[in-house]
Amino acid sequence: MRYGLIFLFFFFVIGQANSQLKNDRCFVCHGVKNFGVIEQGRFKSLYVSREEFESSVHSKFLCVACHVDVRVIPHFTKPKKIHCLQCHFEGNTVGAPVTAKPEKYKESVHSRAIARGKNAPDCKDCHTVHYVKKPEDPSSSVYKTKIPELCGRCHQTVRDEYYSSIHWAGIQRGVLESAVCSDCHREHDILPPEDPRSSLNPKNVVGTCDKCHSDVKLMKRVGVPVKNPEAYKESFHGIALKFGVVRAANCASCHEYHDVLPSRDPKSPIHPANLAKTCGKCHPRANENVAKGKFHILPGEKEAGIVYYVYTFFKWFTLIVLAGLFTHIVLDLIGHFRRKRKSVE
Repeated sequence: MRYGLIFLFFFFVIGQANSQLKNDRCFVCHGVKNFGVIEQGRFKSLYVSREEFESSVHSKFLCVACHVDVRVIPHFTKPKKIHCLQCHFEGNTVGAPVTAKPEKYKESVHSRAIARGKNAPDCKDCHTVHYVKKPEDPSSSVYKTKIPELCGRCHQTVRDEYYSSIHWAGIQRGVLESAVCSDCHREHDILPPEDPRSSLNPKNVVGTCDKCHSDVKLMKRVGVPVKNPEAYKESFHGIALKFGVVRAANCASCHEYHDVLPSRDPKSPIHPANLAKTCGKCHPRANENVAKGKFHILPGEKEAGIVYYVYTFFKWFTLIVLAGLFTHIVLDLIGHFRRKRKSVE
């Protein structure tokens, strides 16, 4: 007991200012696994694994760089809540990465929910508190293969749907370019689909899918036709969308959002047996005949059938007419100058 009091007295005496508080002293208490407090009748752990912290991106920083209100150690008052924007903001040239991402979080559906008093994730819920690692580190909580489970802690139903999709199957096969939540919804600036700035707004969906599906090398590697996005843009739906008809079908209208499946899967909305129902969402009179047609075809390719021949005819017809018009203008100008020269003579 006497030695314990001597230890505590020594610990109090060496309380110092922030600049002198070393992490070693914080870990005297917070490095003990069963260290914690009782809050509302429940044990709350205050343990921080030193080994994991020192492998994080913040390993070179002092604890008090974030907990700025801790002036002496041990501290007997509860430190105030901290926010990552203390350091991670545009214009900060010291320490924190200077990107627009953290600032964009303020506009997200999650930040807005918190502002309304709702329970929604902030930085620590995704990146963790003390064990933040770079996204490309496989042990990071935001490493690509971990994103679906991370988001699924709140969005369980959507997570389960995604796990049945071709995108998740790609991730499991080691195709890390395959889409996860953040590839479509983005990371920090997640906006509701009705927001024109959202990556999932009807007018932006095609561009979101296009980021991957126009990658020639990637599509060749996974066996998906790279022409599909371009073919859509030249279709009636794509042209209508281009001219502002947002109710026109986009990628997700037919392929769905989270449980995207290949056309060979009987559960896929684009399986031949399901096409009448899928098209029927917009075209009530659609029947089994829609399955006889071809999709994602370019008019300049022979597989387009009669469309190819109509396209080819009008292409050459237009070129010939324009060439004839140009020739007519040139000949008319030559004749005009000849007549003018003769009249002068």
